[in-house]
Amino acid sequence: MKDYYKILGVDRNATPEQIKKAYRSKSKQYHPDVNPDGADMFKDIAEAYDVLSDNQKKQKYDNPNPFGGGNFEDMFESMFGGGRQRQTRRQAPDKIITLKITPIESFKGISKDITYGHNVPCNVCNGNGGDRKVCGGCSGHGRVRRQMGTAFFSTVTEVECPTCNGSGYEITNPCYSCRGNAVTNIIENIKIDIPKGVDNGDFMRVSQKGDFYGNAGFGDLIVKITVDRTDNFEKIDMDLVYHKEFSALDILLGGKFTVPHPDGEILINQPINFNSEKPLRVKGKGYVNRNGIGNLYVKLVVKNDITLSEEQKEEIKKLVQST
Repeated sequence: MKDYYKILGVDRNATPEQIKKAYRSKSKQYHPDVNPDGADMFKDIAEAYDVLSDNQKKQKYDNPNPFGGGNFEDMFESMFGGGRQRQTRRQAPDKIITLKITPIESFKGISKDITYGHNVPCNVCNGNGGDRKVCGGCSGHGRVRRQMGTAFFSTVTEVECPTCNGSGYEITNPCYSCRGNAVTNIIENIKIDIPKGVDNGDFMRVSQKGDFYGNAGFGDLIVKITVDRTDNFEKIDMDLVYHKEFSALDILLGGKFTVPHPDGEILINQPINFNSEKPLRVKGKGYVNRNGIGNLYVKLVVKNDITLSEEQKEEIKKLVQST
């Protein structure tokens, strides 16, 4: 059984917040977009978070049946390699895609249409790949045993059959349509509901919507969420950040300005001492989730593309000298 705590790099007493923080960090590190060799680790990370972030799944994982529901023969076999060879069905790998959403879509929650390509059973051979026979290397089990060591200290392990690559059969007459691959690629459109407050690195699992892998069936579709800065908004944890641009004239005139908040425009007083390094805070106007409510932060950005006429410059000089 995989050690999900070790995969995420947390201890067994980790809080839900620590587990989520570790998941985000690990998923960014091993995402296939930035780490081409991290696909397998990324799937393990997603699987670990799926279990440890769900109280019911976590409880079952932390307190399993000591013998896994099996009998003494199963236990003996796992320890010493005895017993009979059993056919083990492979688990289909997950398919991972990335979905970009805006900070406002995350704030409100939204249903999104996703169009992606994935493999399905060939409609000519019904996913068989053509005429086939039981594999002679594994007698249809898909796995073969390998013994290492000698006498009492020998170890017997099961590995995927190299003859049939774990399928349990060999193709004798390949299908003309899929050339024996048993699959064809299609473009599918599905709708998924994005919950409020979803963050960078979060994922959503859509069961049985991944690629088809023969006897292993369909894998799941993993939708990885990225929240991009859009329309001067960005999401930082539970806080909504808005970048408000000001011209030199705006700064001089002062007064009030509006921020286009998702719940309606907010009127804000421009501070007398304009400071672009210190954002303005509006309490309770950030993201809402089970951990509480975030804030809205307004970052004051000064435009650099200001062009003033000589007359305007003189007026500004007079105004500065009179203060």
